Amino acid sequence: MQKKYLFLGPKKNVNDPNLTGGVIVLFENLIDYCNEHNIDYEIIDTNKANYNNKLYAYIQILFLVFLKTQKATYISLHGTANDYFFIAPFALVISKLFGKHFSLRKFAGNFIEIYENSSIIKQVIIKIILKYSSCNFFETKYLVEYFKKFNPNTFWFPNVRKKSFYHTDQKFHKRFVYIGAITEEKGIDTLCKASNLLLNDYIIDLYGILGDNYTESYFNKYNVNYQGILDSNNVTRVLSGYDVLILPSLREGYPGVIIEAMSAGLPVIATNLDAVKEMLDDNMDMAFLIVPNNIIELKKAIETFSDDNYLDMSVRSFMKFDNFDSEVRTKLFFKVLNL
Repeated sequence: MQKKYLFLGPKKNVNDPNLTGGVIVLFENLIDYCNEHNIDYEIIDTNKANYNNKLYAYIQILFLVFLKTQKATYISLHGTANDYFFIAPFALVISKLFGKHFSLRKFAGNFIEIYENSSIIKQVIIKIILKYSSCNFFETKYLVEYFKKFNPNTFWFPNVRKKSFYHTDQKFHKRFVYIGAITEEKGIDTLCKASNLLLNDYIIDLYGILGDNYTESYFNKYNVNYQGILDSNNVTRVLSGYDVLILPSLREGYPGVIIEAMSAGLPVIATNLDAVKEMLDDNMDMAFLIVPNNIIELKKAIETFSDDNYLDMSVRSFMKFDNFDSEVRTKLFFKVLNL
């Protein structure tokens, strides 16, 4: 008898497909893998933006969980912290009621902070759903180590991407790029201020949805070019036209854009956040890590790239991508589910 999987996760925003963050990209990668490998599945969309309102969304989602769990072999929730609090407990109870396997996959890398700052009631909810699920998956290794105390069947499922058809030409042209939300949390001010300390032959382009108080005219006083919103399907193609990715964020899990940069052979400048350091294994032969909000360090990192070191760093970045290959990691995910 063929196994059937019921996946709970966020589908693309039907009203505004440009609002497609990393969580949606990861869930779509999983669905693409299922289609490519003829895996039988159903989806319950947990993206609240695709419903009339949040209350209706939760009612509809929970009803579908009850309805569809009976015909599934495995129930797998791929979600954010709010999904863990409001959907996972019900889904866990229903899965146990019908004798089904239930797994959890947590996106992003800040779940320790969320857990430790939560109320006692929310902490109890997290402990229970982690303890009684069949297995759990976390994006970073330090999250695996922390939450393994609640369930030994806890595994690493990092941020992943598909292999790219596009690749940098591995020659240094002083072309740098930022791709992501244009917000203060992403270190945009630091990047802009650093740009004005560089010679005019450097190119720094920014792509992303404008957030906080940023406007297109804001960037006119800096040596950067705002290039607008980038469709998620075109990220690696655009990256391949540049030399180096810059990501000066103040907070990150495993940034998907770094993985996409690796797949295109781009070295990286990023901040020395715990998740980023773990992701790169402190590997400085394909990346430079700087202190957040440090304009001078960012300037020096940009100026460190040259014709002499660029080719080697590009090759090493491309080789590093293997750790985050969607095909490899998703295959391991299904292997664990079927143990």
